[in-house]
Amino acid sequence: MSIRTILLHAAPDSGFKDRLAFAVGLARQNGATVKAVYTLYPAGVPRVGRALAIYIKEIMREAKEKEAGLKSMFEAAIAAAGVSGEWMVVEGEVTPELREAATFVDLTVVSETPDGTVDDDLAATMPEHLALAGSAPVVVVPTGKPVPARIGKVLVAWKPSREAAHAVRFSLPILAGADAVEVLTVGEGGSVPDISGVRLAEFLGTHGVTATHRHVESNSAGAAIAEEAAAFGADLIVMGAYSRSRLAEFILGGVTASLLGRPPVALLCAH
Repeated sequence: MSIRTILLHAAPDSGFKDRLAFAVGLARQNGATVKAVYTLYPAGVPRVGRALAIYIKEIMREAKEKEAGLKSMFEAAIAAAGVSGEWMVVEGEVTPELREAATFVDLTVVSETPDGTVDDDLAATMPEHLALAGSAPVVVVPTGKPVPARIGKVLVAWKPSREAAHAVRFSLPILAGADAVEVLTVGEGGSVPDISGVRLAEFLGTHGVTATHRHVESNSAGAAIAEEAAAFGADLIVMGAYSRSRLAEFILGGVTASLLGRPPVALLCAH
């Protein structure tokens, strides 16, 4: 397995420059192509009512005006990195368009986008929607933080679950190319260290990945993962994405919500 196609969410929000740099760097490291999808229809706006129709028309007009500048940034970035790329403009809404496109790529790159401009607000729901409903792993890139030139250190936030196992398997090409990998398990309330962390490190070894295991105790798994990522110097965190309810798939579990909302470094997650 290898990473050959990376889907990039292209939009004029404040996180675009950072996620573009991350996607291009990852493509260079893996010999992959970057496919950027730029959508014109505003996210979450129903197609009903005359007032909404006027608003939608104006938003789409502005989106068309901003597209040329973003495309130029994209083309300059892939040319400088020496990677191949494709720029696509679609008139549909961003969430379903990216979800469909993600079916035919190896991973999708979006941003953690803080509140700010209208464009920031329109992009803000991308991480949770794609992490829980998409068919491919999602990398959530922090906005306004240094973007690594390559993925050298990876922290795997592990617990023995289907979601975490999917995230690890999806990330095997990245783990194999990393300089150092640490498997982190977090116990709450003085629990016995989970042997599955050791077993995962051994499993990764069968794929040529040299990984160490570390267990910590904490009342907050999210905080423990963020602290360990800083101590380890991680360029990427790999973890499963969890929902609290199968009936409400966009209600995130506590750890998933805390890390997606404010990732300390780029976060690869899968559901």
